[in-house]
Amino acid sequence: MPKGLIFKIQKLGVQWLAGWPLSRLYRLSDLLFPILYHILRYRRGLVRENLMRSFPDRSLNEIKSIEIEYYRYLGDQFVETIKAFKMDDQELRHRITIENPEILAGLFEKGQSIMHILGHHANWEWYSKMLAMNMQHALWFVYKPLSQDGFEHLLAGMRQTHGIQVVPMKEVSRRLSSSLEKAVCCYFGSDQSPTAHNRFMWIPFLNQPTAVFLGAEELAKRHNMAVVFGSMRRKQRGYYSITMEKLTESPADYEAGAITQWHSAALERLLQEQPQYWLWSHNRWKLNPNQHMGVSPNAVSNPNPTH
Repeated sequence: MPKGLIFKIQKLGVQWLAGWPLSRLYRLSDLLFPILYHILRYRRGLVRENLMRSFPDRSLNEIKSIEIEYYRYLGDQFVETIKAFKMDDQELRHRITIENPEILAGLFEKGQSIMHILGHHANWEWYSKMLAMNMQHALWFVYKPLSQDGFEHLLAGMRQTHGIQVVPMKEVSRRLSSSLEKAVCCYFGSDQSPTAHNRFMWIPFLNQPTAVFLGAEELAKRHNMAVVFGSMRRKQRGYYSITMEKLTESPADYEAGAITQWHSAALERLLQEQPQYWLWSHNRWKLNPNQHMGVSPNAVSNPNPTH
């Protein structure tokens, strides 16, 4: 079947489902759980290994409980992402609360560009839309291109609402240097696994050596961007809260690797609190510290930012 026809069928299917109310979509999610977990056993070995290495102090029963909750949430996340194609502003504001909007308001007043870092925890697609609705800067959704071109095109279309621009990771620095915008906010997921060709550093994260992208820190320093970490917590099915933490307004003042350690530590605290909503089926630890050196910035003595 031609790729163009497959894409049209996918688009029509997604748009049809996006018109369903969330209550109906959640019933679909309930059906997805046994399919993903029991029948397809989607990446169950990887998820179990990731959980056991990340939480060595938790019992096997606790690990299994997190695992099952994760697969239940995976279905919810899938249908919520579909709903995002046709979700109006009123429903988003009803379902998501920003606990401390003053963090952004102060930076808007100063006209400083923002590196808004988060992990793939809870619903980052809804997060970006809610952020855009409260944004005075231009918002760039920074993404790593996928191999599935048709699905990527669908996601890009869904993300480009409320003035959001989708920007491939490799183009961000050039775009920042040439942008006519006075100030921008880069929405940057920091927790994907880098490849051996990316710039990354090794840090202790979830009880194991972890390769972490240096891109967000280096871009913030190069373009004097304030660095904000965002945490999204699930309150109940379909409802979330967002809390933001300003890490620094002067990234160049800190030694190499400091900001990367700070935002990684903030994510780890969030995962200790709500582990079941992170993307455990992602092969996060595919690089080996004995085989891939990464960048070796100076040791960071202070693991917490000073404001």
